Amino acid sequence: MTFKKIMRVLLTAWVIIFASCSVLAYDDHDGFRAMLVFTLIGVVLLFLTHRGHREQRSDQQSDSFDAPISKKMLTHYQQSGLSDAEIKVFRDTMADAKKEIVTLDTTMQQVPKLRAINLNHDTINLSKALFAALVKEPDRLQEAAPFLYKHLPTSVQIAKKYEEISHHELKTSDTYAVMDRSVEMLAALSEQIKHDYLDFVSEDVSDLKSTLDSVNEKHDQPDFSSQSDQTIAQMQAELNQIQHDYLSTQAEKEAAKQQPTPTNPDTSATNDSNQENDEDHHDGK
Repeated sequence: MTFKKIMRVLLTAWVIIFASCSVLAYDDHDGFRAMLVFTLIGVVLLFLTHRGHREQRSDQQSDSFDAPISKKMLTHYQQSGLSDAEIKVFRDTMADAKKEIVTLDTTMQQVPKLRAINLNHDTINLSKALFAALVKEPDRLQEAAPFLYKHLPTSVQIAKKYEEISHHELKTSDTYAVMDRSVEMLAALSEQIKHDYLDFVSEDVSDLKSTLDSVNEKHDQPDFSSQSDQTIAQMQAELNQIQHDYLSTQAEKEAAKQQPTPTNPDTSATNDSNQENDEDHHDGK
């Protein structure tokens, strides 16, 4: 029995004993009620501590990737055939993927159009499902390489840039065109993530894959496989340029506001001439 277990038992026993001793201050009828109440409190505390310990033990069955590895997960990885070096690579890769999924989820929830993509394609849930499947079968890390190293990080980059540009006060026609292309690209990436998941668990969800394929045939979905890396890079460059142009325009506006208004010399000369004419007119009178 560990120290924490002993402390939990002692705490519960102390509550019950303290309650029982406090009963001596009451008569028989009231004392029985008080003893019953405090005994029930002690039982509830014991139940809650036991439940908390069970939940904590259950949490230890999954790797958090941002804390030292537990013995259970280390055993799980070793039983899957991973060496110490492979375990480190796996945990580092999954830690990055976990952060990217959280970032993508947060970004998509903040922008209506991106939120619609997530609802239509179930992007975040499928990403989390593939992540969990990888934890169960870490020896299949290479099979998820397209998801981990291309589809997920690219989705995060485009979504974050789209979210930044969506807050611009001024948008040109080129801005809207690039944003529309970004939405199409994210939808295509979401479809690819769906296929990444289905390919990874194809043996378990063959019927589900057939159903999803039949549904997709009814819609004209953009095919990410036809998009080259050069096209993606070009679109990201256009997004960056729009962001740069916007910030430059804002800076010019702020600089213009801070400059003093120059005095027009023609206007000043006219005013002096008018003043002299008025003086001559008064002298003539």
